Order: sequence, then structure tokens, then C-alpha cells
Amino acid sequence: MEYFGWLLLAYVVGTVFGLYTGWKSSVNDVTEKVIDSLIEQNYLKTRGHGENLEILKYTEWCNNDQSTR
Repeated sequence: MEYFGWLLLAYVVGTVFGLYTGWKSSVNDVTEKVIDSLIEQNYLKTRGHGENLEILKYTEWCNNDQSTR
């Protein structure tokens, strides 16, 4: 019976860990897709490309963008 208890404990811990890491990965994927979508639809202004991509603050692009006036 003691062996069954340890096996059950290991199963529960493994299941909880798997659910947590899966949920965390899912949140990261959804966040990345939302930000990419906002950039494509021009709701977010960026500077650079690839690893050097930087999201600009409103005050940085609004003052320099002549089309908003």
C-alpha cells in the first residue's frame, strides 16, 4: 500500500507540472500572436527588425509622424 501512495503522489505531481507548463506555454503563444497582429494592423509602431524589433511609445512616434496632424 505504501508503494501505491508514492506512485499516486508522483503521478499527481507530474500531472500538475505538465498542466502548469502547458498553460504557461499557451499564454506565451497567445500573447505573441496578439502583439504580432497589432503590429500588422498598425496599432503598434515598431523600429528595427527580427531580434532588434522595438515597440515605440506613443510619444516617440506621434510627434514624428506627420500623417497624424
